[in-house]
Amino acid sequence: MVDSMASGREIEIDLARIGGEAEYIVYAREDKIADAYFITRAPVRGFERLVRGKNPLFVIEAVMRICGICHAAHGIAAAEAIEDALSITPPANGRLLREAIGLLNRLQSHITHLILLTPDIVDERYVVDTIFKEIELLNIINDLMTRIGGSPTHPPHIAIGGVLKTPTDKVLGELKKKIEQAIMKYREIHGFIIDSNVQSAKVELLKKKKLSVKPLASHPFYGDKYNIRIDKIDTIQYSSYRKTLTKEITGKTTSLVALYNNNYVEVGPRARLMVYREYSNYSLWGVQEARLIEIALSLERLQNIIEQIDPSEPCRTGAIVFKRGRGIGVYEAPRGTLVHYVELDVDGRVAGYKIVVPTMFNIPYMEVSARDLPVEVADVIPRIYDPCIPCSTHIIRV
Repeated sequence: MVDSMASGREIEIDLARIGGEAEYIVYAREDKIADAYFITRAPVRGFERLVRGKNPLFVIEAVMRICGICHAAHGIAAAEAIEDALSITPPANGRLLREAIGLLNRLQSHITHLILLTPDIVDERYVVDTIFKEIELLNIINDLMTRIGGSPTHPPHIAIGGVLKTPTDKVLGELKKKIEQAIMKYREIHGFIIDSNVQSAKVELLKKKKLSVKPLASHPFYGDKYNIRIDKIDTIQYSSYRKTLTKEITGKTTSLVALYNNNYVEVGPRARLMVYREYSNYSLWGVQEARLIEIALSLERLQNIIEQIDPSEPCRTGAIVFKRGRGIGVYEAPRGTLVHYVELDVDGRVAGYKIVVPTMFNIPYMEVSARDLPVEVADVIPRIYDPCIPCSTHIIRV
């Protein structure tokens, strides 16, 4: 990536329809974007410091409050990290149900993002009707999350050692019907959105923009720390990434940038499909097309999971002894690879905690992908990556 303070007129865009508060600073020449800067605005909240000295049971509840969209993703990554530190493994039911909760969270996020993106990608004549159908689908997914996770948001059934409750045979039967209902509803929505006669003119511009993508993903549905090199992940200050910028710009942002093997990488739906499904759409539209494909794949995987659950088997590890240890939890959150690091002291309490979130990886791509595109689509570019500002805002060096 070339780091250049582009000359030309400066346009400051207060981004709407994204998860959190951010600003997109665009430098334009002759109505084309020469360079762009993604500046997060959320104040530092310090969840990593909040959990220090606390019991690991509190950590699960706390980190889910980092975000109201990818709540379960943080809960699962935290549970994985603590289990790794304590050398315990959930039983089959616990693992399957936790995966189901995570996939439902992915669906919640993808569908919510689709609702927010629909005004950009669908002709204005069809926007309202399309959004209502998407909301109906989201309501079905929220009901499924309530039945499996215990609540539509911040599901309380996520626990160290697995999950707290296994659905009965009756509930499993109801879940199967609900998932089939969701599949039918989504087929209708998907078929409509991908129709070129329905899509907005902006979609054509997104399809023409090709990117050089280096994907990073650990698993198509869950997460596996052994499929990536944890030691190759590093985080840097935004000012180190955009060295030529003035402090007036770099000093505004509250997010770090994540690197993998000293390189910028893309994480999320497209990265997962590229690594595990041989997906090859390198256009800017390919980011959203992959997200649409993932919705269908997630619903299909949910069907498979429900078939494997045995209500007569345990869903959580029995006795858990808290002790000293270090652990890493890697989970494929809706927006991409999420990593939680934990260190427990001799009493089993949290001595240290660190989180690396997907948006921290994707910030460079939200900036470089804008170059040479018309100014009128500037706000769509970061939005299509679905940045999550609360997740990416962590402790920074002052």
